[in-house]
Amino acid sequence: MSSPETAAELLRREGAVEAEEVLRWLSEACQVLSGLAEPSAVTLDSLRVSRDKGARVELAPVPLPSGTADAGRAQVRDLAAVGYELLKGLPPPEPAGDDAWVGMRPELKAVLAPALAGNGAANPSVLALQLRALGRADTAGYALPVADTQVSKAPAPAASTPTRVGEIFGTWELLEVLGSGGMGDVYRARHVRLGREAAVKVLRDELAAMPDVVQRFFQEARVVNEINHPHIVQIFDFAEEPRRVFCVMELLPGRSLAQLAHEDGPLPLKRIARLLAQAADALQAAHALGVVHRDVKPDNLFVTVGPDGRDLLKVLDFGVARRLSGEGARTQHGVVLGTPYYMAPEQAAGRAVDARADVYSLGVALFELVSSQNFAAVERPAPLIRSATGEAVPPELTALIAACLSLDPDQRPASARAVGDVLSRLADAPPPPRPSTQALEAAAGIAPRRTPRLALVGAGVAVSLAAGLWWVTSASRSDRPTPAPPVVLPHSAPVEPPLQPSKPPTVEPPEQPVTPDGPAQPTTTPKKPHTTSRPPKKPPPHKPPPEDPLASRVRDAQKRYERLLQRHGTSQLTSIERAAIGALLEEARGQVPVHATTLAGAESALNDAERRLDQ
Repeated sequence: MSSPETAAELLRREGAVEAEEVLRWLSEACQVLSGLAEPSAVTLDSLRVSRDKGARVELAPVPLPSGTADAGRAQVRDLAAVGYELLKGLPPPEPAGDDAWVGMRPELKAVLAPALAGNGAANPSVLALQLRALGRADTAGYALPVADTQVSKAPAPAASTPTRVGEIFGTWELLEVLGSGGMGDVYRARHVRLGREAAVKVLRDELAAMPDVVQRFFQEARVVNEINHPHIVQIFDFAEEPRRVFCVMELLPGRSLAQLAHEDGPLPLKRIARLLAQAADALQAAHALGVVHRDVKPDNLFVTVGPDGRDLLKVLDFGVARRLSGEGARTQHGVVLGTPYYMAPEQAAGRAVDARADVYSLGVALFELVSSQNFAAVERPAPLIRSATGEAVPPELTALIAACLSLDPDQRPASARAVGDVLSRLADAPPPPRPSTQALEAAAGIAPRRTPRLALVGAGVAVSLAAGLWWVTSASRSDRPTPAPPVVLPHSAPVEPPLQPSKPPTVEPPEQPVTPDGPAQPTTTPKKPHTTSRPPKKPPPHKPPPEDPLASRVRDAQKRYERLLQRHGTSQLTSIERAAIGALLEEARGQVPVHATTLAGAESALNDAERRLDQ
């Protein structure tokens, strides 16, 4: 049996915890608090938990802040804050608005949100009853609509629903199941009178009984019709009957982009650029009406054939879309709002999102399609040099993917249109000449490899020979400024060089006297005979290499991180903050320049941590 550990240690190791375990631990903590003689606060460090069967939680007493008026509600608030952080992987924001509960089960939010606000359960004993009721939901005949609250793991498969093939919904007969999603199943259907075929999306029975979910389902139909874009699937009708809610959509022959890449293998770069440019065009139209999709991924990008015989992409599933303002701006609950690995960091953290969240998701889809790598399995995506098909990735596309995947929304492209413009240029550009590996590495920001010493020596010899040949030919030309027949000079006549205006005339040394022992030694050093060689050029002055423009920012970020550790310790940082800062420290320890994207992500994480912790 393993020994208990603090909830803070568990959270640092795993990032987030299953809802069932959180419910059990919190309800047991409520019982411990009820048995204490003196009221005690609850923190992640004071709560000790174990996953072994039969193991009970332990709670180290922590005095409540002085002047606490209502000890019972203060303890309930502490428990709700601990539960929120275990489920989401980060502390609850202040105030915890609707966006703070993104991805949380609605029944969990119904208990924890009032408790966190101070108007929920009056004491830990009442909260324990509420939590135990939630823990029995699976055995009480109520199928939970969301399998998981955390964003660090893929959602579990949706509960199976009996097939409706053969049933009549309105005027549509369901013929076969085309696919299933978190909210319902999609059928191929035929109009019973006209014979026309369409796709019918049927909401699951357990969700059809939830007004909030039905409203979101209807919201999808209304949003899609308002956008009315050729690259967004059309919805013809919406019907609500007793426990039967469905909508009728256009029937599209084809496959999702995820299926296409899986079944046909890696796609050519130009095809990827052309398809995702259409997706960006559709998202821009939605953003112009204040609608954020929030679930952009290859599974929701459907590829069919257009009237011209070319690929036609349709964006599907606006079921978790959100309006930025106006009616429908409040977040509706009841489904997983987004797919974890495609979520922007601010969306995964439960903060408010805008159009740049869709830009991030589009960047993840781009990375996966170009590289054929699963983004979830990549700790830190490296700059792409070659695609999965072996094509050279243009530097413009490499930079676009890196910008879309920035942790800081301000560092991403400002709009989906900006992404689409780059992709359209790449799709329509003529094939470039095949660049060298060194050029690709330089464009991607990778340090060049060292040239072998033997190659450098050979290059130096070649340059020296070429320079010598050039000097011989140029010197001979300069001695004969104009062509003339050769002149034969007397053998004893001295050959005088042509006069140079910038040089003084040559003065012959005086004749030395002869002594019996031989000629006397000269009193001065004789001058060297004049030659036509030119003085060597002075080498250019040595200039120190320019300092990396990001170096001062890197040093500043490291100092800020050290100050945070001294004041608060690393345990107070969220998993996202630790990952962003850790990426910067890893690059700074290497002997390569720090990427601007990595630095911007770390600075953003430091800003968030300082604002939260220093308050």
